[in-house]
Amino acid sequence: MRRRPPTIYIVLALVGLAGFFAADQTLPKQHLPWRSLNPDAPVGFATDLQLFRVALSPSSTCSQLVAETQNMHAVSADPHRPKNPCGWDKAQVMEGRHTIALAPGDASMQCPLALGTYIWLGEIDQAAQKHLGSSLSRVHHAGAYSCRRQVGNDSGAWSEHAFANAWDITGFELQDGRIISVLNDWDGEKDRKNFLREVRSKACKIFRVTLSPDYNAAHKDHFHVDMGPTVSCR
Repeated sequence: MRRRPPTIYIVLALVGLAGFFAADQTLPKQHLPWRSLNPDAPVGFATDLQLFRVALSPSSTCSQLVAETQNMHAVSADPHRPKNPCGWDKAQVMEGRHTIALAPGDASMQCPLALGTYIWLGEIDQAAQKHLGSSLSRVHHAGAYSCRRQVGNDSGAWSEHAFANAWDITGFELQDGRIISVLNDWDGEKDRKNFLREVRSKACKIFRVTLSPDYNAAHKDHFHVDMGPTVSCR
């Protein structure tokens, strides 16, 4: 078998390098895995990877991004270690973003999860306007932190909720007063159903794990999102 001349590899390398620089200069940054996360940018092909890099970085990286966001309403949470291994050393008290609140109130969560939540709220708002003709007003949730193991598991792996690294969402309230319920509307009226499907799709492009009623009966009434080590979109 004849060996390829070394010049072929040089040409291929140059073509690849040229493509890299062309993409870097022309494509939106949220589509480029090597670029830094911009929480105020629309969700792109690389948003989840950029956010995961933040999760692997020193906590100061995430805190700085929170401080730089345009409309994020969050404050630093005091350390909370009630029981080993539950709790956190550094987290954010997530209150929402401009014009969008959380109900019944704020949620304490790890900083990368809070950043992902901030990005997702903006995407949910756009989906609400698209499918339902009204802006998002509130997100109804069942909390982020809970010192427990995985559901149905009394002695095995701890839930990401135990580290304030997961969040459960039960519904969405619009500016016109309508409430879209995961339990009641997942297979309900077309516009509401399509809205919830898009909300899940956007979550899958942000968080490491997104679980919906399609996953199992335990999630029939809520979305579960987390920034744990596994990857799943169900």
